[in-house]
Amino acid sequence: MWHSAWNDAPLLNRISALLAIAAFCALGAVAVKWVAARPAFAIQRIVVAGPIVHADPGYIASAIQQGLRGTFFTIDLAAARDALGKVPWLKSVAVRRQWPATLEINVVEHQPLARWNDVALVNTEGEVFDAEYGEELPDFYGPDGSAAEMAQRYREFAASLRARNLEIDTLSRSPRGAWDVKLDDGMAIALGREQIGERWARWIQVSERYGPRIAQGGQLAAIDLRYANGFAARITGMPDPSAKGRSAAGQKKAQASEPARTPASTAGHRG
Repeated sequence: MWHSAWNDAPLLNRISALLAIAAFCALGAVAVKWVAARPAFAIQRIVVAGPIVHADPGYIASAIQQGLRGTFFTIDLAAARDALGKVPWLKSVAVRRQWPATLEINVVEHQPLARWNDVALVNTEGEVFDAEYGEELPDFYGPDGSAAEMAQRYREFAASLRARNLEIDTLSRSPRGAWDVKLDDGMAIALGREQIGERWARWIQVSERYGPRIAQGGQLAAIDLRYANGFAARITGMPDPSAKGRSAAGQKKAQASEPARTPASTAGHRG
């Protein structure tokens, strides 16, 4: 069999042609790889697109230098994207080539909404991220995985307070699902675990209707809405009714101790 194959000239020609093609392809691949790695195809321009407000430009530049390895053709875009994704404040990163020697990087930053458990931040989409931020933000306290729900509740509550020039200072959700709100005027609101939206709406309706009359001349310190048909209030600085009564009695006593002026005494003085 082998003897007959060696004597089969057309078969040998076909095998030789296939080997030549394979060798040519391998050589071509090596040549292309070698050419692509030449300095002539190095990245000469990097464009960072997208508004950068919070991220450190120096940090971004350092991440680009560390993540960019190779030329226009050989650079690993996924590795470059991962390197930039570690920069604080960057929410998403897209990297693409632009002929002939440009790399375009599109970045989107996190938009801070609140602080998270004193260790991180929450963005406007309810995602937790690590970054430094020196300005004032409301505080969220809740179990892991609840940031998105808390961001949604925060927007709901804050919208109803805007007309009254009030803001949320602290929003808390316990591991058992109980919600508590503290406003920037110091008032605390307990919502419990059920019918959160309905209870909040009831409080907004009552407070808009009765306003300062709820505090009865004092300062409204806390509201407990964990009741089916009402709420409990803790009021500080209320006037003391007994003190008012004592003041009125003292005033009457003072009037009684003064000498009375009668017509008889006037007539005597006159004569």
